[in-house]
Amino acid sequence: MTAGEAHDLYLAAIRAGNRRQALGVVDLALAGGMDARTLYLQVFQPAMHEIGRLWQENLITVADEHLATAVTQLAMSRLYEQLFGDRADAGPLLVAACAQDERHELGLRMICDLLELDGWDTVFLGASVPVEDLVRMVVERRPEVVALSASITPHLARVREAVQAIREAMPEGAPVIAIGGRAFAGDEALAERMGADLTAKDAVEVAERLKERFAA
Repeated sequence: MTAGEAHDLYLAAIRAGNRRQALGVVDLALAGGMDARTLYLQVFQPAMHEIGRLWQENLITVADEHLATAVTQLAMSRLYEQLFGDRADAGPLLVAACAQDERHELGLRMICDLLELDGWDTVFLGASVPVEDLVRMVVERRPEVVALSASITPHLARVREAVQAIREAMPEGAPVIAIGGRAFAGDEALAERMGADLTAKDAVEVAERLKERFAA
């Protein structure tokens, strides 16, 4: 099975909300020798981008989008167990969180998994993390990177608040702060205006920029 074939079958399955069919596509792809990175980059991410486009154009409902997301989260969780369940080593640490009130967490989860494939250690806090709790975690864990996500413009204020709070709590040795999500699409300068260090258009690009930065 090629990546293109897997993508088409997987997209059809999640559009239909068929969990067993979607997981079956993943299992067949793995059995055929497809690696996890290819599944993430050429199956999961483009399929979910298409689901997002369909939702934005009112061709599917919010419930349809949520179901597709839930199925993809399940598929990623199964992959995680296979790939990282027994890993004991740890590379650079990233703490990832969605801005307070932000519920779309799948892209941020993809960043964490892609980086772990390259030896990073990640702490994924998920959706709607209060600023004060995030800052406490960052101060305690001292990660090399904090990744923050927002999908809609009203949540940008929370991202800015989180960036400022981390900077104030750690005037020395502050982590690199990466911000991303649909709210930042098409405006790379927005990250700098909000006090962050970098942004990118999607999970793959954020992960690649972070790897390049820490390889230098």
